[in-house]
Amino acid sequence: MRSLFFCALLAAVMAGGCSESDGPRADFLVAVGSEQFVVRTTDPDTITAFRAVVAGQRTGFPIGPLRAEDGGFNAPWTWHFDEDEVRLTEVAVEVCDGTPSFVEAHLGDFPTYCPWSAVIVGER
Repeated sequence: MRSLFFCALLAAVMAGGCSESDGPRADFLVAVGSEQFVVRTTDPDTITAFRAVVAGQRTGFPIGPLRAEDGGFNAPWTWHFDEDEVRLTEVAVEVCDGTPSFVEAHLGDFPTYCPWSAVIVGER
């Protein structure tokens, strides 16, 4: 019985069954002028919206709170969008607009980021 339990456990681990990230997740490459960054989102509606932008079916740019560090996917930047709260928008106030390098230099001034000229280039 004990060996059966360990075999089942090993099979689950090998198949990724014990992972905490079993929910939806998608990474998108975003360009702002000549600079690029990666947005990771875990919200199913946001994933669908970003994919629609990539497919040319709608317009918009990311908006959401920023977190310190690259999140493991947004290097070389030392920030990333909160993957649970980033959304797609078509309108935002100018105070949250900027280039990735400007955000990098002024991270404390960007609790929310909304790069108006951002182009969602594709899914990674």
